[in-house]
Amino acid sequence: MNEMERKYWDPKIELMSFEEIKILQERRLRQVVEYVYLRSPFYRKKFDKVGLKPNHIKILKDINKIPLSDKYEMRESAEFSVNEGKLPFSEFITVPEELVVTIHCTSGTTGTPFTAPLLEPEITSRGMIATGESAARQFWAAGLRPGDIIAHMWNLGGAMVGGGNHVIAKGACIPELYMTVIPCHVGNTEKVLRMMIDMNATAICCTPSYAAYMPQVAQKMDINLKTELKIKSIITGGEPGGVSVPGLRDKLKDLWGAEIFDMYGAPGVGLSYECESREGFHTQADSTLIQVVDPETGQELPYGELGSIVGTGLAPAAFPWLRFNTEDKGRMTEERCECGRTHPRLLSVPGRWDDVIKIKGFQLHPNAVEKVIVENQGCSGEFLIILDKDREGKDHVAIKIEHNLDVRNVKQLRDHVEHALRVLITLKADVEMVPEGTLDRYVMKKLRLIDNRSQDQKDKFDQASKLRSAKYFD
Repeated sequence: MNEMERKYWDPKIELMSFEEIKILQERRLRQVVEYVYLRSPFYRKKFDKVGLKPNHIKILKDINKIPLSDKYEMRESAEFSVNEGKLPFSEFITVPEELVVTIHCTSGTTGTPFTAPLLEPEITSRGMIATGESAARQFWAAGLRPGDIIAHMWNLGGAMVGGGNHVIAKGACIPELYMTVIPCHVGNTEKVLRMMIDMNATAICCTPSYAAYMPQVAQKMDINLKTELKIKSIITGGEPGGVSVPGLRDKLKDLWGAEIFDMYGAPGVGLSYECESREGFHTQADSTLIQVVDPETGQELPYGELGSIVGTGLAPAAFPWLRFNTEDKGRMTEERCECGRTHPRLLSVPGRWDDVIKIKGFQLHPNAVEKVIVENQGCSGEFLIILDKDREGKDHVAIKIEHNLDVRNVKQLRDHVEHALRVLITLKADVEMVPEGTLDRYVMKKLRLIDNRSQDQKDKFDQASKLRSAKYFD
């Protein structure tokens, strides 16, 4: 069979039986635990604190003996190292510092970012976590083949969501794939569009926000995206919910005339991706072991139940991840996908537990609001939730929503959206319709909520987030 026609990037790995996957995971788990315990002071302290030794991890279920880790204790360790005059990752790293070839950090969206070093093999070698191998599986599933040219729309900064994605994409240009990557700095969209046309780009990788923003700029430039560009696939990621929000995928597909694929990535979880079936995210179980745990108790939950996503890297790494609690919400299934791939799938990643806001006794998530807005014709899709106090000191919710300029009866649209929001989220919110183009555009990570309530409530919210609880202000 022609290499271009094969359905899977690596059939031997992607079509392994569930039993084979478990055997492989068990063997790699034992290896990585011993490796990390001997080399990482951070994890050795965690193990010793509970009396755990590498030889206690014998079967796959023993992974639950390993204490969960989270971003808070990692940040505390990093701050301690800096105060001691060391590098932020000195407690975590498993190799001599001179072997590190690149350093990335978290985006810091919900707090102080922490750094993660990478080695050359982690970027380019097959079978590692943040590598070209994992990216190649994703791009192949999205229909990309040798000769395709992908415009990578991530600012080349320190964060993994930007610079790290470029590193991964570069690794994807391994000899077997021969895919060309155009690094595009978000912010000069007119230049980016011209470059995509000149270079005959066939694919894009960016946030859903930027995929929705570029057509607006193209329209002002009198560029027809469907005729002047040759984009066949758009891979999106980096935002809670992503194109999984009902209506957004169809909107982007209509704007670009391209197939839309979502992806999900997080520390310890690696890169999970959609196939043509779009029935969840395919995990890469040969290199990562993903669990779903109760956000309050930390106990592992069965397949199908919603909880916090926890990831463990199964390959020796400069910066290892053992049972890292991402605090992202999700549920998993081991049922085989229609595409034939056998690795477990994440069925939903609707957002982070700490994105949930409790107000007026109800839990509010921006994705729920976005679902209503995207499904209503006449709305541009842009909105902003504003939380404040009224004169009586009670919580007040206002939502500014953009309407298309051709909407004739704005009041009727407002009433319809307000009612739909009330039905879905059981919360009365004051809706204000504003003309399209009024709200600020965020081409990387969109801003959906501003909380202007008292500092006391903000402190309570931050504390609740730190405790990884889905229930706030109890």
